[in-house]
Amino acid sequence: MSERPGPPRTDRTTRGALLTYGAPFVGALLVAVGIAGSVLGGYAVVQEEFGLCGDPTIGVSDSPAAVGAGAGPSELAGGGPVLAQFDVSDLSPAERRAVERALAEPGGQADVRGAFPHEESFRRGAVVRVEGDRYYVTLVSSVECLGVDPLVLPLGLVAILLGIGGVLTPPAYRRLLERGDAGRFGR
Repeated sequence: MSERPGPPRTDRTTRGALLTYGAPFVGALLVAVGIAGSVLGGYAVVQEEFGLCGDPTIGVSDSPAAVGAGAGPSELAGGGPVLAQFDVSDLSPAERRAVERALAEPGGQADVRGAFPHEESFRRGAVVRVEGDRYYVTLVSSVECLGVDPLVLPLGLVAILLGIGGVLTPPAYRRLLERGDAGRFGR
């Protein structure tokens, strides 16, 4: 009769349940948070090097709507929007280069690399005259660089490592119990 009568010892069963179920759950959460932090922190580090942010992109089209869209109030028959009008010589050098590149591109888009004083007008849409032709110009993309704390990447990696340790706790706990039982029973 080696068994004691009475309720089972709760300290060992609670600790076993905590190490068997709680530690892997917390470990999985840490791995998930660590992956998110590592991806976000890693992207923030390399985004400028790969040109993934910063320069706004304009789109230039010579659609028939551009002729009427930039007309003055007396020229509008339907009461449509009155857009800002610019001659290509009125634009900054960076805007001018972008318009010329966009006209040369099949997709009609180019990045504005440099001073962009007419950004708000281009955001609403504008008409630009180039050598007598009118083109509708609008801002199609303006991607700001992601600003995150530099510690996000290393903290994410540490969270992943801690999470892996939490997930591996049950097998380590079982081995520890096997060694303890083996010593007690003379195996």
